[in-house]
Amino acid sequence: MNKQQSSEKAYIWANIDFDKVKHRIDAVTCQIERVIKKHEFSNQTGKSGKKNN
Repeated sequence: MNKQQSSEKAYIWANIDFDKVKHRIDAVTCQIERVIKKHEFSNQTGKSGKKNN
């Protein structure tokens, strides 16, 4: 009986943390997408025989 209570608590904490983390992940994802778009744009404009590895 005691074990079940503690696992329920852990589950609630995991949910709270996940909400916070999900918000962070969304923010980071937006930043990454912006960086990728910038790189794609600079690659398109500066493709004068220059190769990026």
